[in-house]
Amino acid sequence: MLRFKNSLLNLSLLLNCLLLFLLFFESRISVPLWLQVAGRTHPLVLHFPVVLVVMYALLVLLFHVQKTKDNHNLYIADLILHLAAFSSAITALAGFFLAREEGYDADALQWHKWSGVAISLFMLLWCLFKKTLQAKKITAFATSIVAIVLIVVAGHQGAGITHGQNFVLAPITPEKKQVAVSAEEAELYTHLVRPILEAKCISCHNSKKAKGELVMETEDLLLKGGKNGVLWDSTSADLGLLLRRIHLPLEEKKHMPPQGKPQLTEDEIVILRHWIKKGSDFKLRVADLSTDDSLFIVANNMLTAAETAEYDFDEADASVVKELNTVNRVVTAEALESPALHVSFFNTKLFKAEQLAELSKIKKQIVSLDLSQMPVKDADLKIIAGFENLRKLNLSFSAITGAGLAELKRLKFLRSLSISGTQVNAEQLKQLQSFPQLKTVYTWNMPVAAADMEKIKTQTKNIRFETGFKGDTMVLKLSAPIIQNEESIITLPIPLKLKHYINGTTIRFTTDGSDPDSLTSPVFKPGEMIDGNVLIKAKAYKPGWISSDIMEENFYRSTFKADSVLFLLQPDPAYKGEAKMLSDLIKGETNFRLGSWLAWRQTRMEVLLLFTKPTTIKSVTLSTLIDVGSYIMPPSSIEIWGGNDPKKMKLLGTVKPSQPTMVQPSSLRGFECKFDPSTVKYIKIVGNTVGKLPAWHPGKGDKGWLFVDEVMVN
Repeated sequence: MLRFKNSLLNLSLLLNCLLLFLLFFESRISVPLWLQVAGRTHPLVLHFPVVLVVMYALLVLLFHVQKTKDNHNLYIADLILHLAAFSSAITALAGFFLAREEGYDADALQWHKWSGVAISLFMLLWCLFKKTLQAKKITAFATSIVAIVLIVVAGHQGAGITHGQNFVLAPITPEKKQVAVSAEEAELYTHLVRPILEAKCISCHNSKKAKGELVMETEDLLLKGGKNGVLWDSTSADLGLLLRRIHLPLEEKKHMPPQGKPQLTEDEIVILRHWIKKGSDFKLRVADLSTDDSLFIVANNMLTAAETAEYDFDEADASVVKELNTVNRVVTAEALESPALHVSFFNTKLFKAEQLAELSKIKKQIVSLDLSQMPVKDADLKIIAGFENLRKLNLSFSAITGAGLAELKRLKFLRSLSISGTQVNAEQLKQLQSFPQLKTVYTWNMPVAAADMEKIKTQTKNIRFETGFKGDTMVLKLSAPIIQNEESIITLPIPLKLKHYINGTTIRFTTDGSDPDSLTSPVFKPGEMIDGNVLIKAKAYKPGWISSDIMEENFYRSTFKADSVLFLLQPDPAYKGEAKMLSDLIKGETNFRLGSWLAWRQTRMEVLLLFTKPTTIKSVTLSTLIDVGSYIMPPSSIEIWGGNDPKKMKLLGTVKPSQPTMVQPSSLRGFECKFDPSTVKYIKIVGNTVGKLPAWHPGKGDKGWLFVDEVMVN
């Protein structure tokens, strides 16, 4: 065993000599690929010296192992020390090779590199001069403490490079805490997009560790992009590199965030996609969006949840809340399981100032108060100012004159104030700039001249004044028609149901795949029937309006349902399910991660449909998903085989779908294979995948996916 310890010591000495040689001649050294592989073991092996060094240091501090009378324990301690020295040298060498790769901040890397070398040399010297260092308690303890300090320093630097600056202390660092804001004051990038990037991206794309030469810490660096180009392009069909990488299948090497890292939620993807689609404006506010905009809905829900989480007061007594609900006053919870309350008044004739005073029982819980069109007077503002946690106050078209407006300054959390339709004048509006948290003020239909309002806006930078919208001369665009048919797979002819909510609108539609126009396309009238596979395109028109975007919807006919379905070749394990999914008449969505799709990649699709009785058929349709950016392509070809004996089937028909020529938005697409009428009991469907993605594709040369959710037989 003594020989083994001596061997470890000699190897440690040799490895440290090699390490110093490499460091001094670093600029002249080129690391081959096989050594890069060795370097990437650094995150794996570094745990060994950390544990061994700390373990030996603690043994010295707790038991002063040099003085123990138990030779066996002394031997074990010596072995730990020699193993710590050897593993430290191995880890330092692996780190050196890893540091030769690109994407790391030079300054941070230099400090981490030399701290790692210091640990390796320190442990070697500890082995060589162990008896001298541990002869006295004070030197033994000092050596152990230095070793632990070196481990902590090197580990902290490594964590900063790998996970971002201040990784360890970030959760308890006050300046890193995201302050909850309301939808009225939130900016999309600052309060929604930026937190997503910080949580899911910046740990690998920061100034300390710039993977792909991409740093995402500032707006300018985001716009600059990395070695693979800019991150987004709002004019591109797939909106650019960022969304393309996010939508790749999880097992793809280029999928971001990488497998094993926290993945983006569907809401986070929606926020990124729509923010980029709207031009990636760093100053765009949530309040600028329409309330029926998908981005507004998701953002408002997230902001409400964040604001709810910051309330530090207790829930009000349920019996008190029930008592305060009257014929003209409603008290409700702001959100599910939230202690915050919203109070609104209605019916002007029943309102009395005493009803405001009654709310003192729940004054801590009121965060939103709606008094619009109520005869509230200036004197009543003193009572309202006692609702200490009020965030949102609506006094629109009330009886206030502005004389008591200063009372509301006591509301230290007030962020939104509506005084539209009141008699508050320009001088009184100026008082609002001293309100501590006020961000948004609604001032429509007020006795304030436009010039004065503009002057107030200029002087009060911290408050956004909403003065209303005047669009008398603006030509508006129609929304797209709405399709009211609930099922997209039909078994019998059904009426087409199209609708538009603006009276006087004409809907024109097509069924041949062409875009509808205002002259030649048929006008939709109730009674139009759908019978068979068809792509409906519809567009709304009205004099004096801009015509709408085109609405598209695929319908599929499924006349015969197989009695059973069998896989001849199994789907990919990442997207597998039961074979009966192909005949359940349930269509999947463009989000292929929801479990409604079957997929093949390494093998072609081979499925067998069985009928108990001979059935005469003349077409089979595959319902597929096309998501080019995620490598999901149309099948290269579809073959339909049929017969009354599964071992003696003949080829009924073949179809070769056209392939995309560029990255495009995801879509649902049906491919129909027609053939002469044939009577069969068995149908075999073969869907061949794209063997190599084309040269223009970001994943050129890789295999394509085939996603199928339904098979329709007619």
